[in-house]
Amino acid sequence: MVVMTKESTFNLKKPVPSDGKSMWELVKNSKSLDLNSLYHYILMAHHFGDSSIAAFNNNELAGFVTAYFPPAKKDTIFVWQVCVSEKFQGNGLGKKMLTTIARSVHQSTKIKYLDATITPSNNASIALFTSTAKALDCNYTFDEIVYPETFFGKTGHEPEKLFHIGPIN
Repeated sequence: MVVMTKESTFNLKKPVPSDGKSMWELVKNSKSLDLNSLYHYILMAHHFGDSSIAAFNNNELAGFVTAYFPPAKKDTIFVWQVCVSEKFQGNGLGKKMLTTIARSVHQSTKIKYLDATITPSNNASIALFTSTAKALDCNYTFDEIVYPETFFGKTGHEPEKLFHIGPIN
């Protein structure tokens, strides 16, 4: 699927295992996201490619969203990570990828909700998911602490709160 944002044109597709290294490098270069192992990104693309999305601009990975269907929540897609290259930030690509996933999985699987966990100080992610909920014309909540800071030991990691969007129409 080809989509246009304010300044660029992107080809949106399901990520494949060979995209894993580029996904890993994009997160590594972001310096703000939690970097998982290279193997993690290869597995995410391989096992969860149908519920994830990658955006390319002239064959360059511009961004991606990794997401999956939690086994205990049959009506929900959980967004693991959203990453947009600094070069392509600020033109709505993150929201475009999230709304594309939400609409496509809703149509094909009747998923009703989109969830993610976000730290309370991550204003960029809060704004992204808030604007995604508005674009989907959905209600949202952001108040339940799912993973308290004690889960992370003495790392200084903030609690992770649930950002819950839905029901998706």
